[in-house]
Amino acid sequence: MAAKDQDMATQAKNFKVAEEKLNVEATTGFADGFAEALVQTACANPGIDVSGCSLLNEVVDGKIVPLEVPEE
Repeated sequence: MAAKDQDMATQAKNFKVAEEKLNVEATTGFADGFAEALVQTACANPGIDVSGCSLLNEVVDGKIVPLEVPEE
């Protein structure tokens, strides 16, 4: 029984590591895609200022404002 408990604890740890890795990869991919979209927007529309655009902002009432993140 102790061996099974140890095996389950090891599996849980491995799952946690895999989950964290996937979260980092997803976040990095999203951030890279957002950066590429900004570059393409600036290229296609040279007169548009995209300096205020960020993953940490949102549009409220037609204005770019900091994203409100709910506390956990």
